[in-house]
Amino acid sequence: MKKKTKETKIQFDVKSFICKASKFVVFVVLFALIFNYTNYVLRDKSKTEAIALSLDKPDGTYDVILVGPSHMQYGIQPAQLFGKYGIASCNMGSTAQSIPASYYVTKEMIERHDPELVVLDLFCVFYPGANFSSTRFHQAIDSFPLSMNKIQAIKDLAEKEDRAEYYIPYLLYHGRWKDLQRYDYKAFAEFNETYQIREGTQVFTTPFTPVDESLTTPLPEMSEEYLEKIVDLCKETDTELLLTVIPYRADVDNNNTSAEIQQRMYNRINALAHKWDVDYVNGLHYLSDMNFNFITDMLEYSHVNASGSEKVTDFYGEYIKKNYVVPDRRDYDEYSDWYNDYAEYCDELKRITGK
Repeated sequence: MKKKTKETKIQFDVKSFICKASKFVVFVVLFALIFNYTNYVLRDKSKTEAIALSLDKPDGTYDVILVGPSHMQYGIQPAQLFGKYGIASCNMGSTAQSIPASYYVTKEMIERHDPELVVLDLFCVFYPGANFSSTRFHQAIDSFPLSMNKIQAIKDLAEKEDRAEYYIPYLLYHGRWKDLQRYDYKAFAEFNETYQIREGTQVFTTPFTPVDESLTTPLPEMSEEYLEKIVDLCKETDTELLLTVIPYRADVDNNNTSAEIQQRMYNRINALAHKWDVDYVNGLHYLSDMNFNFITDMLEYSHVNASGSEKVTDFYGEYIKKNYVVPDRRDYDEYSDWYNDYAEYCDELKRITGK
């Protein structure tokens, strides 16, 4: 009789343990789901929609990765590259994305997609530090899932006392509930990551004259170090690399750097690109090839508008098809929905430009 009671007690203890363990697991799962959703809603997603949506695509989707600051973000349109040239690309540009940040963005996307080509805009090459600001670094990497690559980026480029907020963005954004907008809850449902074109025109009637290519200035040490790391990464992974400068009014001082120094640094990259044996196109010297017009094609001094990006994208589409081996994806079944994106882009372009 005692033995039976003992067995019953053991059975009861096991059932009790399983019940408590199950409740704990359910609690942990629910907490994780609620925390992740809250973290997503509160995170400042402005200007990072394309990055977040592109990261959701299956590995191997993209043959060309576009990287760099907002000049790239608004300069080259993946929808147009696909519709006119069959190039499957994604734009991972973000505001004031530094060269060190671009290195980690490039590394992550090469690991995911094994692309044929990376196109990197060099506007931020004159920034001397790891990042222009913590806000800009957040915009570059917050959308990436936690990985060894992201951990290394945070360790290398974030201030030690700020690192926790990159692992758990909630620490930074928990007070943002007052500023939430409708799109914060909708998982970018109304956003198309294949194009980012901007409406408006600032007219510049003064002719733009680039600094003579013989005039150069050394790059900031950190920018050159990470630029070379990008070169080495692409060579190690058998990925082509095109360094470039997307057109802007480079005769205007920017972020405590004179216009002439900016252009002298771009000229310096000519020698570095030759040394590293990589391709380099300084768009400031190809304005006539693009039929680019500072009277009609600028949103403001630093960024192209919809008309300007159409011309810029055509130039790079032609250049890529002529100089690199990139598949034409227009006849691939898995890219059939990209035609809808291209049609939507064309409609928006027509609405803005009237063409």
